[in-house]
Amino acid sequence: MKTLLRSLSAALFLLPAVAAAETTWVMNASVPVVGAGGGYVFYQFQLNTGVWPVAPGHAVGVVYTWDHWQTTQWGTLSWQSNQSNAYGSQDEVWRGAFNIPPNVTFTTVEYAIYVDDASGHRTWNNNNGQNFTVAKAN
Repeated sequence: MKTLLRSLSAALFLLPAVAAAETTWVMNASVPVVGAGGGYVFYQFQLNTGVWPVAPGHAVGVVYTWDHWQTTQWGTLSWQSNQSNAYGSQDEVWRGAFNIPPNVTFTTVEYAIYVDDASGHRTWNNNNGQNFTVAKAN
């Protein structure tokens, strides 16, 4: 029995670790006009992201600003579907829509996205340190 346990321990030690960090990317983003009234124009930051690999327990979110990081807003995205990808696998599609206060003057929204795996490990995508940007609709 001891020999079996030692053999099993040795085999597990020699197996390569299989750990793949989640990957997330921007599928599309926009800041359209969603209404007008009372002298205001209402904008909404809309974001669709992809996540790979498909796995249970993901949580996807975004941190964004319209005033060059003087203030920050945090939002949680909702899972929409899984879709086939070019590699014969599947990607998760996540979506969020966040209202921007009507009294705010801005031209762009800057943002970074993240995905948490089932263990709580967070992986960020901030466009290689440049942050993503999207201009508001005119």
